[in-house]
Amino acid sequence: FNVESVDWANNSDKAIINYPDGSNIYYDFASGEQVTLPAHWEDFSFAPNDNQIAAKSIGNNESNRFLVISNPDGTGARPVEHLGSNHDKMHVDWSPNNQVVGYAFTGQPLGLDRQQVLLIGQNQENFKALVTEGRGFIPNWSPDGSEVLYSVYNSSDGFRPSLWISGAVGDEVNANRRNLQIQTWADKCAWRNESEVICGVPTSLGEGAGLQRSVFENTPDEIVRINLQTGTVTNLGQPNGGGAVDTMTITQDGSAAIFTDVTTGRLIKFNL
Repeated sequence: FNVESVDWANNSDKAIINYPDGSNIYYDFASGEQVTLPAHWEDFSFAPNDNQIAAKSIGNNESNRFLVISNPDGTGARPVEHLGSNHDKMHVDWSPNNQVVGYAFTGQPLGLDRQQVLLIGQNQENFKALVTEGRGFIPNWSPDGSEVLYSVYNSSDGFRPSLWISGAVGDEVNANRRNLQIQTWADKCAWRNESEVICGVPTSLGEGAGLQRSVFENTPDEIVRINLQTGTVTNLGQPNGGGAVDTMTITQDGSAAIFTDVTTGRLIKFNL
């Protein structure tokens, strides 16, 4: 009751349940195990095998704020990166290949329309920084973690979000980076396989949409298939009765996209 948000494990048999008062509970649906996690932990992400979690531990003072990794029940916690006053610029997001556990907007300043995004590993690795042609970075890892689909906005696009794709491992970070010429947010997309992405693309986006997303969240979407190898974009049309994609997933056989509609809360299945 009164759950505010849920951070699901990759296999969906475990979750961290967040409440409005800041308390967090780890729950294993298979075993029924329930453990209360520290209330000063936030922004959780499960490891690819679900055997560990990463989170931000926000202490009362800047010297006690860290990115931490622990067992899902909170035991065995260890600090990974000191956050200090930059805790709000760091986001936890464990990549499928187990290399990156988060990213931070603390790179070198590159001007208004460019940004350096630092990729953070488990052992203070010195990863190559991802350079984005815009701000408002929202990532969406490929299934094997070798690439990242992301959206950013800049002045040349009227501050509307645009989709980009880039290599995301080792020396391949920034490799083959290109604008897909699709105006939507990366979290409205889901990977069908390593070479195809399905996205909800708003039928219209006014200038400044990237700066004021909430104003456009009820805009109906068209469902688009993007082949990342050929660059082919196929408009699959709109769901019956319309709909604005919130969170999308692809069925295991790849035949359909399932998503919630922001406007009505309906769960929609869209055959691909």
